[in-house]
Amino acid sequence: MAKTRLMLILGSSFRRNRSGESLSAVERYDGLFFRVAKKYLGSVKDVDVVVMVDDLTLVDGGSPLPYSQPEGKEWGKQTFSEALVRRAKIKNEGFLARKLGNGRYTEVFISMGKNYAGALPDLTQYGVKVVFPASGGPGPKAQALREWIKKRE
Repeated sequence: MAKTRLMLILGSSFRRNRSGESLSAVERYDGLFFRVAKKYLGSVKDVDVVVMVDDLTLVDGGSPLPYSQPEGKEWGKQTFSEALVRRAKIKNEGFLARKLGNGRYTEVFISMGKNYAGALPDLTQYGVKVVFPASGGPGPKAQALREWIKKRE
């Protein structure tokens, strides 16, 4: 039987690496949660990273992304149409069904705001434990992410 793994889902960030070349999704975004993940995931082998990009759809953390200018002037103020969220949720359902449907993952940590998390399907249907620190500001959420990763060292 294959060893079980954990999944970390990171929401996109306003802060980005401006390099003109394609970079992996994890390297392209440079917000607080990405910096925490990059700092602590180096010593962890059983965590796979998935990233939510600007259109609210999920990609593997290693997927190449070109640079795109973030929309708006402030990250926490975005609003999304119901149609965009609905389309993204359908795409994300298929993406996660392929990833989580085989029973390989036991736990998923969601590191994003509630606004973005609305584009995710119910992950408990896959029999995984879901960790989603949804209260407090960015500091407590980043600390929860750091502690979650450090437990795996």
